Amino acid sequence: MVHRRKAPPPKDIAMERIIRLSKLARETSDIRFSKRYMRLAETIAKRVDMSLPVDIKRSFCKKCGQTYGKLTKVRIKRGLCIVTCEHCNDLRRIPYRN
Repeated sequence: MVHRRKAPPPKDIAMERIIRLSKLARETSDIRFSKRYMRLAETIAKRVDMSLPVDIKRSFCKKCGQTYGKLTKVRIKRGLCIVTCEHCNDLRRIPYRN
């Protein structure tokens, strides 16, 4: 009788690829590549029917797809963390508790 190894679940493989793509997007200096990597990570998550991890989801702009950099404005105001994208000036409001 032949014993075969079970393949890892597709969600585990997808999570590894998403994490790898987000690291590549942060490390690259070319804007086009970082946008492409983040869009690929989103499509992989959609294909496997899972959401992106919170730390990855909040590390890039939803409008332009660019990862947040050193020049990104972060303001704290009345229970909200307001993040302004440096490329497209889009606002993102993230609630927080004191």
